[in-house]
Amino acid sequence: MLDGKTIAFRLPCGTPAFSVAFRGNEGFAAVDGRENAVYLFSCCGAFLETIHTARAYEVLTEMGDLGYLALPRCICRRFSNRVYLLNGRFEEVGSLELSGECEDCGELNDVFFTEDGEIMAIFKNSLRVYDLTGKEIDRMTDPASRMLFNVATNKELTAVHHRRRWGDLLTVAAENDSQIKAICGRLVLRDLIPGGEGVFYGLFGYRYQYNYLLPVYADGRMVLPREDELFTFLQNVTPCS
Repeated sequence: MLDGKTIAFRLPCGTPAFSVAFRGNEGFAAVDGRENAVYLFSCCGAFLETIHTARAYEVLTEMGDLGYLALPRCICRRFSNRVYLLNGRFEEVGSLELSGECEDCGELNDVFFTEDGEIMAIFKNSLRVYDLTGKEIDRMTDPASRMLFNVATNKELTAVHHRRRWGDLLTVAAENDSQIKAICGRLVLRDLIPGGEGVFYGLFGYRYQYNYLLPVYADGRMVLPREDELFTFLQNVTPCS
């Protein structure tokens, strides 16, 4: 894990990272949705190696000892609910189809594997929960949100990146409490990743090729940088390796 640090990194191909999965003390893996590859980095953001994959993935989330869940880059995603299963070496070992009519769900934007062994899926208009056969077991909607982008859970907390009329927001909710904060418009939030109990990280993009992993929620509060803090934030980031 990153132990609260903010890490800047660049993919070797110069494209922006779209999703990141932590690999315990070994660092993290990143995908860009363009190349048939997973890029491995150390915990300090140093590039380690490129692993070639069966297809280009733009969403990657770890499943512990079970490997990873992945969504491919797909210009017709709204017509496909297929999720791919990868082993620890990022080789495809299977896939599953999430139940439900695609027209009813909207575009599939993100998936996340929970500690209860379920799959949370973010569609354009709803958050749905599935078992490992792809059967829908729960559904949540937010009528005030124009679009849902990312989801991650961490024991009793759930973080959701969504859009309302006044811009992109991050909500972190527990059973009886929730916090909401605007996302700095000059940074692009592309992924949410749990970083230990009670901590969430965000994968942010800035000016296309620069990628940042930084805490967005820790010690029971939001820690997102504000617009007027962006310059100071960038000055204090661990340099790209």
